[in-house]
Amino acid sequence: MEFYSHGKVLLTAEYVVLEGVKALSLPTKKGQSLQVVYTQENTIQWQSYTDQNELWIDLVFDTNFNILASQKTSKEHIASVQSLLKTLSALAPNFYKSGLKVITKLEFPRDWGLGSSSTLINNLAQWLKINPYLLLEKTMGGSGYDIAAAQHNQPIYYKRNGHQPDVTLAAFSPTFKSKLFFVHLNQKQNSRSAISNFKKLAAISSSTKARLAAIGSEIALSTDLDQFCILLKEHEKITAAFLNQSPVQERLFPDFDGQIKSLGAWGGDFVLAAGNKNVKAYFEKKGYSTVISYANFILG
Repeated sequence: MEFYSHGKVLLTAEYVVLEGVKALSLPTKKGQSLQVVYTQENTIQWQSYTDQNELWIDLVFDTNFNILASQKTSKEHIASVQSLLKTLSALAPNFYKSGLKVITKLEFPRDWGLGSSSTLINNLAQWLKINPYLLLEKTMGGSGYDIAAAQHNQPIYYKRNGHQPDVTLAAFSPTFKSKLFFVHLNQKQNSRSAISNFKKLAAISSSTKARLAAIGSEIALSTDLDQFCILLKEHEKITAAFLNQSPVQERLFPDFDGQIKSLGAWGGDFVLAAGNKNVKAYFEKKGYSTVISYANFILG
């Protein structure tokens, strides 16, 4: 059996999506696959491959989830897979029958932050026919927007609502796609740490949340690059205020001719850069080699 899920970027409502603010999320062209083979070995074998087809997790468990063999796998990832298997067993008893082999394959680098965990969770939920949002809650945690993106082939609006979130298609298909680029900041952001830090901040007003939700809708309907950039800048300013941080453009790219917006947790992974002139050359000159056009990155 084979399953597949798309990666994601969160264009609007980062952090506040956790508190039920409607967010605009974009599924990526690259994702992760899951292959499951039932065996007669009375063991559970787990293998995970990178986008370069390198084996980075190679584990064998008995059917009580005790580790029997481990190669090329950190203690952290052994514990993570072991915990995940126990959670799957609680939600789908006897899912392993006599034994099985699980193989996961990423299409994007692990440090890109496109959802190596969320695509895995969604694939496992497809396989075992369980609620992916419930599985997410009991394992990785988070708002769930990444699970919704994993299931769609075009941009979506996402609003958290327990294990049954409100997900609708977004008519986001900007005529200025050729002016939009996704730039990797050469560092991985830890989403769990970012969420934990956010929860320690002061409460965000309902009017601020409402404005961020509205900006998401306005961005999705933008037909003019200049107006699009104005909206991105406003969103960055509002988010910077409640995070007590400086926007990425102010910190790293003050001379950029255009607008840059953080995507998801601030401080790492990808940013969106919108500009009219030599965007790719600008970032490459500053040492950021992963600069991908909208058309080559986003579905729909």
